[in-house]
Amino acid sequence: MVFSGGTLSRDDAEDRFDRMLARAAELPFAKQPIIDRSTGVIVGYSGVDRFELDGEARWEFGYRLVPAARGRGYATEAGLALLTVADQTFRGELLAMIDPRNAASANVIAKLGFTWWKRAMVEGFEDELYRRPCG
Repeated sequence: MVFSGGTLSRDDAEDRFDRMLARAAELPFAKQPIIDRSTGVIVGYSGVDRFELDGEARWEFGYRLVPAARGRGYATEAGLALLTVADQTFRGELLAMIDPRNAASANVIAKLGFTWWKRAMVEGFEDELYRRPCG
C-alpha cells in the first residue's frame, strides 16, 4: 500500500473486507479477490466501491496487489473481466484514482479504457482521476 495511507490494522482490514463482501452481494462487479490460478492464493482484489467526491456519491474502480504479484498482468486481466460485467449490467460512469507517482497503475488504468479527467483531493490524498463510461 505504497501509494495510500499504509497497511491497515487487522480490525480495519476486517471492516474493509466485510464492506467488500456486502457490496459484492449487491453489485456483480464490486471489489473481489484476485486469485493466482496456479496456486489458489489470493494475490489482491479488483472492482468497484462507493466513495464521495465533491459531496456526491460516485463509483470508484480500483485494484490492489501484493508486491510479488505486481507487473504480472493480474490487475489488467481481472479489471477487463469485471469491466465486461459492468458494461453488461450498469449504465453510468466509473472513476479511478491513481497517485500521480504511480506510473505503472496509470498504464493499467489506460489499458482498461479509462481516460484522464482531472487532479483532485480525495480523502486527504491528491490523486489523478480517470473516468470510463459503462453500458
